[in-house]
Amino acid sequence: MVQALDIKGVKLGEGRPKTIISLMGAHVAENIELIEKGIASGVECFEWRGDFAADVHNPQKMAEHSMEIGKALPNSPLLFTFRSTSQGGRLTIPVKEYVALNKAVIEAEAVDLVDIETWIGDAAVLELVACAKEHNVKTVISYHNFAGTPSVEWVVNLLTHMVDLGADIPKIATMAHGAQDALKLLAATEEVSRIHSDKPLLTMAMGREGSITRLAGELFGSALTFCSLEEASAPGQVQVKRAIRIMDGLHEVFA
Repeated sequence: MVQALDIKGVKLGEGRPKTIISLMGAHVAENIELIEKGIASGVECFEWRGDFAADVHNPQKMAEHSMEIGKALPNSPLLFTFRSTSQGGRLTIPVKEYVALNKAVIEAEAVDLVDIETWIGDAAVLELVACAKEHNVKTVISYHNFAGTPSVEWVVNLLTHMVDLGADIPKIATMAHGAQDALKLLAATEEVSRIHSDKPLLTMAMGREGSITRLAGELFGSALTFCSLEEASAPGQVQVKRAIRIMDGLHEVFA
């Protein structure tokens, strides 16, 4: 059974999946404006995308910006993400710089969660997990595959490995080229949630054929769903108000 993660009173892993949108402005003011619009639309969680930030190569500036953004979200969980190019992001930086940037933001203690990409290697992942634990920041260990959806066994193995590395929320996003891919992603999520871990999961199959996986997570074990407000950050995202309406309806059916 999933053990809900309570962040600022938002319980991830309890009830319907919680909505999250990405803040992709180059400057703090742009992101705060988007936060205000998001809160008005019912968004529950926010992701600050560091790879879009103008000061991304200055860890100290990024730490300062995290505190400004954090102040705008007293009641909503804030996730910091530097998304690398191979994972669908805007740019890639060396692992040493990636670790230094994430450490600076973690140590500022203004974000609630930090995204750690698996490609940096287990040693670097463990270093950031340890830093996050020291500063009471929860970890989302993530993997993205824009080519397709691997086998159920492969996805299960990676999700459980993320748990072993210390993830508070294991995350996998794959690309769906048909209904079978969506079913594989959902089957892997359900198996991990039922058998292998009590952690809240964050899983989705991207693209039009995978949209159902973003909406039916409550039944399968996915606790968060990325939505669009003004601009989608990944293929297949559902507009936030529509997503809330659909998920609330499914919650009534599941209850």
